[in-house]
Amino acid sequence: MAQIYYEGKDITSDVEISDLVVTDSCGDQADAIDAKMANSENQWSNWNPRKEDSINIIHQGYRSGSMWIDRVRQEIGSIDLGAVSIPPGGKTKRSRAWENTTLITIASDIAAAHGLTARFLNVPAYTYARVDQIGRGDFGFLQERAMLEGCSIKVQDEKLFLFSDTHMEDQPAVKTIYADDFLEEPRFNNSAEDTYQSCTVAWRSVGGTFSDQEASGPALNIGTYPVSSSGESQRFAKNILRNHNKKEMVGEISIALDTTITAGNAVIVAGMGLSDGKYYIDTAQHSFAGDISRLTLHKCFGRY
Repeated sequence: MAQIYYEGKDITSDVEISDLVVTDSCGDQADAIDAKMANSENQWSNWNPRKEDSINIIHQGYRSGSMWIDRVRQEIGSIDLGAVSIPPGGKTKRSRAWENTTLITIASDIAAAHGLTARFLNVPAYTYARVDQIGRGDFGFLQERAMLEGCSIKVQDEKLFLFSDTHMEDQPAVKTIYADDFLEEPRFNNSAEDTYQSCTVAWRSVGGTFSDQEASGPALNIGTYPVSSSGESQRFAKNILRNHNKKEMVGEISIALDTTITAGNAVIVAGMGLSDGKYYIDTAQHSFAGDISRLTLHKCFGRY
């Protein structure tokens, strides 16, 4: 079983773990820890777990990174703890503005405000005349701005990572997963339900359109992003369209616990026939009590 560090102290030998799941995510969701521990002797009352305390999971070289508790629930005989990688205050709604700025500058400012170290991978350096954050939490706002440039964010172990989606999908697969490796019934879905054939981004008299002739679906019209040129409009349109269409082929699979596989990795799925191919892992959920890793993934999207 994994080791549990609470506020920097190894408490593994002092607790009885009933269930322990670490969810590793990229993009829209934060990393998370969900732990259920026995409390038959009411020992957790003495430890007095509180929101914003830190917790870290270590297992055979794997580290979840420090996360902050955001949920404490007591039931008869047990304590449930939930933690996320987003720092306390990360969801607080804020309003501010940047002028003559870049995505890297915005991300650096947000990282610094929360005591995080910022790291960048193939992030474009386009300059914006003005960017306004109006009544938004910092990390939700930053993920949306990153999406407009074809990027995603990840907060892990007090670091903020900002990276290009296409660059990550282009990386070599870390593993081939065969159909015989699945522990539960796999689910693959190829659907046009959330795909679009084109996207137009317009603001006042400025606009731009990007089309995907291989996609099915209606036209998507966006009028909520201030843009200063047709080039910027078309670039945003392309990345918004990609963000929707990249998940036309998605899957959910489970394998024996493998913490070397993380969100942001690419893997090869083989032995399924129609669903075979290279996939990008959106979430990797590792259950240490169940010795199972559940992966949510989408087929790597190479059209644009």
